Amino acid sequence: MNRQDLHRIGRRIGAAFGIGVPKTEPGRALYRQVQALPIWWHSIDLGFGVVTPGRKTPAFLAKELASLRLPDLRGRSVLDIGAWDGFYSFTAEQRGAARVVALDSFVWALDWESKNRYKAECKRRGVPPEPFDRVPELWRFDTLPGKRGFDLAREALDSRVEPLVRDLMTADTAEIGQFDVVLFLGVLYHMENPLEALKRVRQFTGSVAVIETEAMAIGGFEQRPFCEFFPPRAKLLGDPTNFWAPNGPALVGLCEAAGFSRVELLTTPPAPAVGQTARYRLIAHAFA
Repeated sequence: MNRQDLHRIGRRIGAAFGIGVPKTEPGRALYRQVQALPIWWHSIDLGFGVVTPGRKTPAFLAKELASLRLPDLRGRSVLDIGAWDGFYSFTAEQRGAARVVALDSFVWALDWESKNRYKAECKRRGVPPEPFDRVPELWRFDTLPGKRGFDLAREALDSRVEPLVRDLMTADTAEIGQFDVVLFLGVLYHMENPLEALKRVRQFTGSVAVIETEAMAIGGFEQRPFCEFFPPRAKLLGDPTNFWAPNGPALVGLCEAAGFSRVELLTTPPAPAVGQTARYRLIAHAFA
């Protein structure tokens, strides 16, 4: 793809977000860098009139951020698990956090273009994709292609957020330590073992963990803990990394079993008819 193609695509994306190509040379240079990357998950305002073309739009992120009801972060330490492009890491810094660590490995090391080719080939062959961590050719731990968006945003924002390339399930808890606030957003339902994942989150949590996850509700069984499992040929959204969706009582129970002392559910679940299921996004604050 040549530069003219990038500019043409960029203008279409910019129109969708209500922005155009910046008029200043620093803005245009930053815009070209943003448009050169194959994927942005977060829409981040980088200044100079440049907003990254994230799959999560600015309006979506503003609504999502409000729904999390983040505690006061001023002077506190924050760990953002599964940071991706870093929207929530940079937001925590902008809200006055004294220290922010962005932890990721899966997204940062994954070669997204290779991943897309692999999924297309699986579809052609009529077989379900393997979980990506079982496909060695998709990973670039030496160059971290999925981290380029985070690095570009961090530089453009002159941010002090500390990137840490670690897998949640194998990270050295003694090395990383505890944080006042832990963000665990959009990660839990990707974990093969959600209880063990939450135990790890608890080890890093000094005060409160903010958890956001795919969830489900079953009409007539609102008070019973359930988790829905997505088998290989029936993955949620066709994503082989999606494994579990808890309901509210299950998330509370998982957090308590992981060692959290108290859990506050912030999301009112849907009310499907008896025996019917409904999906939604569930937010909880789990206290150390």
